[in-house]
Amino acid sequence: MKTRRRIIAIVGPTASGKTSWGVPIAKKFNGEIISADSRQVYKGLDIGTSKDAKDYGEIPYHLIDICDAGEQFSMFDWLDRARTTIEEIFSRGKTPIVVGGTGLYIQALVEGFALEVASHKSQVTKYSRGELESKTLKQLQKIFLKLDTCNLQLDTSNPYRLIRAIERAQSGEAITKKKPDFEVLQIAIDRLREELYQRIDDGVEEWFEEGFIEEIKVLLDAGVDPKWLEKIGLEYRILTDFLICHPEFISGSNKNEIPKQVRNDKGEIVEDKEFLDMKQKMKFAIHAYARRQLTWFRRFSEIVWCKDIKSAEKEIKKFLK
Repeated sequence: MKTRRRIIAIVGPTASGKTSWGVPIAKKFNGEIISADSRQVYKGLDIGTSKDAKDYGEIPYHLIDICDAGEQFSMFDWLDRARTTIEEIFSRGKTPIVVGGTGLYIQALVEGFALEVASHKSQVTKYSRGELESKTLKQLQKIFLKLDTCNLQLDTSNPYRLIRAIERAQSGEAITKKKPDFEVLQIAIDRLREELYQRIDDGVEEWFEEGFIEEIKVLLDAGVDPKWLEKIGLEYRILTDFLICHPEFISGSNKNEIPKQVRNDKGEIVEDKEFLDMKQKMKFAIHAYARRQLTWFRRFSEIVWCKDIKSAEKEIKKFLK
């Protein structure tokens, strides 16, 4: 009788605390962690992606820092790496623990997405990358709806992913599904909306204390295209745009201080108003992104929502039994 192979996935919106659950769960259930984060694959994108290797302690973790900033790395690139890593973890007699908030990556793994040459060519109008990038989100969504996408539940609020899906269809590629030979239990962290917003706000403040400006400066100095940074995520887009418009913020900046400061009427040093406005814009944008993530994850009835880690461990214990 074939042994049933089981995987645990810890999912949820940004700042919900997935790593803080994934590590103790991996310890308790003899697991190794596979990151399912579309930005943590890049070297140098550390602060804005909340990447911190020390959080994993002695737990082996995979698919973090596997390509250089500026490179193209698709969902299918991640999927190939994830499947290979899963087999390696199983061969060691351990449990794969997939941790991340990139919902499309999790869906691709659970449903067994595969890429193959389509049996027929798409009849939709062909667009160049430049033409697609010049279109509005609504225009991209209209083009996407005409494609044969194998019922792909894509985040249609993400223009970059829409462009990639359209390009694949135009090149004759089609997404198919083949049921994987493992079972997956998906656990989502269920936090109150107000608590999630506060965690996001606290996280943004910590990013700048840890040197988020310096991180962008290092990437730009290394030759990373600002347009690539703007596409990789809203945090990087907002800060990169701000720094390009305010170059004085990156001249002589260091890890532990904001380079531009002013004094209020009492003579106290405070952060520049434009800088404060940018941080607030970033916080609100991440709030909206978290709401979209929640909408995405709640579409899948098989996801088990847990309010605390003890409840999650109870569900996992039943699943692995």
